Amino acid sequence: MNALFLGYGRMGSAIGEAWLKGHLVGSISAVDPYLEFSSSAQLYASIEELPQRSFDLIIVATKPGYACEVLAALPDVLCQDAVVISVAAGITSASLSQALRQRCPVVRVMPNTPVLVGAGCTGMFTDAELSAERRDQVAHLFETVGKAYWVEQEGQLDAVTALSGSGPAYYHLFSEALAAAGVALGLPADLAKALAAQTAFGAASLQVQPGADFVELRTAVTSPNGTTAAAIARFEQDQALRHLVDAAARAAFVRSQELSQGA
Repeated sequence: MNALFLGYGRMGSAIGEAWLKGHLVGSISAVDPYLEFSSSAQLYASIEELPQRSFDLIIVATKPGYACEVLAALPDVLCQDAVVISVAAGITSASLSQALRQRCPVVRVMPNTPVLVGAGCTGMFTDAELSAERRDQVAHLFETVGKAYWVEQEGQLDAVTALSGSGPAYYHLFSEALAAAGVALGLPADLAKALAAQTAFGAASLQVQPGADFVELRTAVTSPNGTTAAAIARFEQDQALRHLVDAAARAAFVRSQELSQGA
């Protein structure tokens, strides 16, 4: 397969390079006027410079505000055999299809930044009539950079955004706070940061094991009347942490809905 990326920044290039490394695509062309060099893609400054040939995949990885504009500018020959995959947050399938003038099927995906290290989490949706083979092909593409999951309703991508799309920032903030607490308790800043980061990595590694249960994992660390129990009691006092996380996720969810509606 050959792929055309519209935008080849950090997210786009991370995905493209993983596909090339896994031999899932044979070549990548990329339109990105802000890049001067890429070791993985043939770069073009504009759509007008692209060779007039068809692509199997067209990946929209521009800033969301430019997504429909660049799709509308695509010549027919480029997209006659393509599936369009959009990673542009908040731009609906209807808007993308309208910009394309219904010339090819659209799949919306919501990856997160850990795709940069092959540990991403991607939600996927399409209302196009894709064959089972094509759906599996799209899912496999994003499983090369982590885990990928189909959702049945487009609105569920707003919930995916609130959990896994924005979620890495939540964990980074918690790690930041935990490291700061370590410094306040007398640890050197570098050591506190290393302890917080490795602890997050270890906990996540346990969580993704087959059959892992979050409650059981937490309980296994929490000896009665021990140090962990003292900390958990503070987190669980009046369910303060749970209420805060719920409110934060809802705020992200609402903002994602607003972006989808052009607000």
